[in-house]
Amino acid sequence: MRTILFSIFAFVAGLGCCSCGDDNEPDADLQSAPKVVSSTPADGTVDIAAGEVNITVTYDQEITFLKSPIEQIQISGGSISGVRALNNDVLITANCPEGKKKVSITIPTDLVKNKKGVGAAAFTLTFTTKVLAWADPDAADVFETAATAVLDMTPGWNLGNTLDCNGAWIGDHQSPSNYETAWGQPVTDAHLMVAMKEKGFKGIRVPVTWYHHMDADGNVDKDWMDRVQQVVNYVLSAGLYCILNVHHDTGAHDASWLRADKDVYNQSRERFEYLWKQIAERFANYSNLLLFEGYNEMLDNNNQWNEPKSISDLQYINSYAQSFVNAVRATGGKNLSRNLVVNTYAAAHGKSVLTGLTVPTDPRGDQRHLAVQVHSYNPWNWVNTYNKKWTDACRRDLEAMFANLNTYVISKGYPVIIGEYATNGEGEMTINASSTVEEKAEAGRHAADMNRLCRKYGAASFYWMSLIDGKDRSEATFKWTMEQVADSIINVYK
Repeated sequence: MRTILFSIFAFVAGLGCCSCGDDNEPDADLQSAPKVVSSTPADGTVDIAAGEVNITVTYDQEITFLKSPIEQIQISGGSISGVRALNNDVLITANCPEGKKKVSITIPTDLVKNKKGVGAAAFTLTFTTKVLAWADPDAADVFETAATAVLDMTPGWNLGNTLDCNGAWIGDHQSPSNYETAWGQPVTDAHLMVAMKEKGFKGIRVPVTWYHHMDADGNVDKDWMDRVQQVVNYVLSAGLYCILNVHHDTGAHDASWLRADKDVYNQSRERFEYLWKQIAERFANYSNLLLFEGYNEMLDNNNQWNEPKSISDLQYINSYAQSFVNAVRATGGKNLSRNLVVNTYAAAHGKSVLTGLTVPTDPRGDQRHLAVQVHSYNPWNWVNTYNKKWTDACRRDLEAMFANLNTYVISKGYPVIIGEYATNGEGEMTINASSTVEEKAEAGRHAADMNRLCRKYGAASFYWMSLIDGKDRSEATFKWTMEQVADSIINVYK
């Protein structure tokens, strides 16, 4: 590159042209715009293998970007999960649907620049993906749509602090009950799910943490997978929907191995996809009552909530989401049309993370079996701010949240699940078993407003834990920890 630039400079100087800067600089005459000299695939290529497609656009000069490229490059017929500049090349990772689909990618004017800051003209590349045997999405479609499932699974509850328990002090590859009881809960029994059904609940979210139970090659311990399956069977046998997820493999703790970061994604992608391959294969023949949720509250390397420190890291949430969907669909059977759930960054619901989420492209070319999940403890810290009083201001906060969800997700055709909500605030302040009757009534007002808005927008809700907590969950000592809150939820749907 350096030798070529010296030659160009000498030629131009011989013609008597002047350039800006030091005449001894090898790239001092880079006043012309970079031009595209080739692309891979070439423009107009047909029958590209779908899924993750790596695209290279080569310019005649060394280039960089004027702005964040992930937000500027336009694509139709797919989604973009990664963009970078390397020497003369723009490297784009696109996720493209299967089926006879035309994909068009445009690098806009002035996004690419040379070392002197001169911007390049716009460049558009088009190609077509392959047709597969299931090009007709209805041909292998055995399940209801995600929108129907979301309507039918609410109200719901989280089986929290059980299969999601983790910590270095427990150790790896221990008996499943060591984890299930580590945070103060009893071993789950079938009676609990029957009680939830009898009360009027329709769905159970089962959070599961996996990293303690995976060997160096990513294989999940058989006894752990067996126990997860047993709990899922409890839920389904009671006639309830079940959402099964990957939980504290994400989060702010040191052992989290899934993070919204380029290097972490590249290092963890195969292990993540293999984990979902194992889960999906174990449950491949299960009915439409079972949904998979790809990951829980994924953060960046700064453990930052609400939105990542670098907005560009939102693209790696999209990468994990696409990897999850690809891995599940590749297992075939009923998993071809199983409803799948992807979360926003940190399961947050601010405008930046909602607009930054690209719902995965379903390899079957059918987006009807995908849903989006967020979590809401809104308005955050209301139990402290309003002295455990649910106010009109609190309700308006929820209304504003749902308005945003409608604008950026629901109106695009994707149903929303509020995967967690409760009264949690700063300093672990919450309304729980030891709270007064009056305080529990306020928690009931909060829960009722959440569910009224879910009904309005066709969303689903899953209360976090405390409706039945601790030994109250066991059959021998069963009782509702906060029955008046549970009743407030159920009454919304009567």
